[in-house]
Amino acid sequence: MAPKRKNPSRSTRAVRASSTQQVKRALNQSSLSMLNKLYYFCTRRPKAYEELSVLVSMFGLYLNRKDSSTLRPKGWISNTVILVAGKIMMEEEKATDGVVTRHMFSPHFMNKVICDSNLSNEDSYKPWCIEDVSLFVLPSKLGYDINQCKLIFAPTLFEEHWSCYAFEPENKTLYVLDSMPDKVSISKKNLDDATKLRFEELLVLKNPSLTQENASITLLHVDVPMQPNNHDCGIYVLKYMETWDGSIKWEDKTMPDYSYKEIVKFRQSLICGWVQHPKNEVREEILKEAGVWGKL
Repeated sequence: MAPKRKNPSRSTRAVRASSTQQVKRALNQSSLSMLNKLYYFCTRRPKAYEELSVLVSMFGLYLNRKDSSTLRPKGWISNTVILVAGKIMMEEEKATDGVVTRHMFSPHFMNKVICDSNLSNEDSYKPWCIEDVSLFVLPSKLGYDINQCKLIFAPTLFEEHWSCYAFEPENKTLYVLDSMPDKVSISKKNLDDATKLRFEELLVLKNPSLTQENASITLLHVDVPMQPNNHDCGIYVLKYMETWDGSIKWEDKTMPDYSYKEIVKFRQSLICGWVQHPKNEVREEILKEAGVWGKL
């Protein structure tokens, strides 16, 4: 008859539990160390010959070292980072839900609004035709009808500051999301008016049965948390694109306040997540070069 196995004493169980927790902490600490190593590798200022080296290649877009370095702490993020972030958000929503409900225009859309509207001369204004914006709005180019999306985001770089417009087709409302409203000026007001007019034109172009009067939309400035510095405006825009839906979820606001540490962590999670993304065509190469392959 086999001897009965003795139950471990409380002290033995406590020692084992403590050892397990220590191993987990060590593993977590190791993973964090590797993540920090990858983040530094991706965001350090590149040498001239490294600037065009690609770190992320997926969904037909590329992110090189020059652009990825703008995701370093206190970095002022580039147009390409905004473009890549928006594309990845849409592709991941499509992969998860089968549809895109949150469309993100590339920054080129608002560059076109600013350029074509020629804000310094009202007489030079020229209405758009569908050929002017086909790349941005036609289902044949996008794979879906953006007017069926619940929200359409238009990240905007104007007077060296990032802000964002969010259009809700269902109620024909254009929201202004800006983490530094003190920068509102006469020129910014003119841009708001021009953007409102352009979105009204898009409604008519997409639905010829509408008249300019029927396509009238409402412009609203949203009370969102303020950035505590002059370099995180682009990060706040990315958070709008990721999270904002107009609902009051954080006390009396539609967005939470972010601490400096949370913003830096978001910068890190973006670039490290993109590099490690299974769709990243240069994933293995970059992780090996960074010295973290198989360690994260």
